[in-house]
Amino acid sequence: KLRIRSYSLAQPDSTVFVELKKKYKRVVYKRRISLPLQEAMDWVSGKRHCQKDTQISAEVDYFLAYYGNLHPVAFLSYAREAFYAKDGSNFRVTFDDTILFRQENLSLEAGIYGTPLLPEGMTLLEIKCTGGIPLWMTHLLSAEHIYKTSFSKYGAAYQAVIYPQFIKEEAAIYA
Repeated sequence: KLRIRSYSLAQPDSTVFVELKKKYKRVVYKRRISLPLQEAMDWVSGKRHCQKDTQISAEVDYFLAYYGNLHPVAFLSYAREAFYAKDGSNFRVTFDDTILFRQENLSLEAGIYGTPLLPEGMTLLEIKCTGGIPLWMTHLLSAEHIYKTSFSKYGAAYQAVIYPQFIKEEAAIYA
């Protein structure tokens, strides 16, 4: 998956991240490079080459060449609170809420709106670490009856919005 990420409402000179994200053997890998928004958009749309000559820019270039004419198809946004361990480990916890999805007006400058993907009052908790979850967290999760599950923001958007829209369009063709 190729995405352009901003941590706030973007302006043309805002710093954004061009990211490659993939899952391999249940581990998610992200490679990213920071650029001003307009440079990032010009690069991924094929209008210019990346000004940064790095291993990551080469990987994105390969991705762009391999998949050809790409264009934005989805906008996902969410409010995130992120926490990390102070002990130097890579243990992190994030809470995402107000997860919104849209397929029109996909600019990062267009504002925050769209179809909610979680029920009102629900928050997505993600625990990020290599190896095992610390025992203290395991005890806390068990005591609160919180159990591991899988959740994809884009997958939820597909199930809630894209697939029902596709079925509706198909039904209209054969009606």
